[in-house]
Amino acid sequence: MAVEALKPDVIRIMAASLVSGQKYTAYSVFDGENLIITQVELIPWADAAWKSNLIAEIKDRKEKGFIVLVEEKTDHISQYGTKYLLDELWEGRTNFCDAMDWYFALQATGNLIFHKSCDQYKLYTGGEGQRVDKKTDDKGRTVYHVDWSAFHGGYRAILLCVVAAMTEPVSHRYLNAMFGPPGVEEDEFDPLRQFRAITIGHDIAKATWWEEYDRHRN
Repeated sequence: MAVEALKPDVIRIMAASLVSGQKYTAYSVFDGENLIITQVELIPWADAAWKSNLIAEIKDRKEKGFIVLVEEKTDHISQYGTKYLLDELWEGRTNFCDAMDWYFALQATGNLIFHKSCDQYKLYTGGEGQRVDKKTDDKGRTVYHVDWSAFHGGYRAILLCVVAAMTEPVSHRYLNAMFGPPGVEEDEFDPLRQFRAITIGHDIAKATWWEEYDRHRN
């Protein structure tokens, strides 16, 4: 009798992007296969208490076991979660490009799911008026041309959720999510598996650095 492989634990994620004029939070869950965007909210930054309210929420979510990523140029709020800047360079490529790679890989296989209330935040490429245009540079790398005037913090917060889901655990849970449990046959032509095979070393190195950095900060 075949033994059913255990699924990874569900990861609950909160992300806050505070680097653009419109600041947003996003919430999601990752079950080891599907990333579900459950809620996206504009932060009421005109409220004088928005910073203290956000800090209180971050502390509460972390106590409840959430992974909390904060994109912020200072450490005023990010010190209470995990700081992650999409514009930061890693080995000659921005974190933004990596997040977009993961986003479109999950989207291509149907593993990126949006609650109907969040449909307006979906990203697509290749169409007239789209916010992102995906191309290839002269070195064969995927590059993204973004309409920054329309790419507000809501999209950035969702990308942070993708980052948290795809790089958080450098563990069996992470490897199972990337390649499946040991001994399980998979389609070698599956596009997401091919993508993961190309990026796994880069992802693990980056995630290891991130965990070590966060451990020393806290």
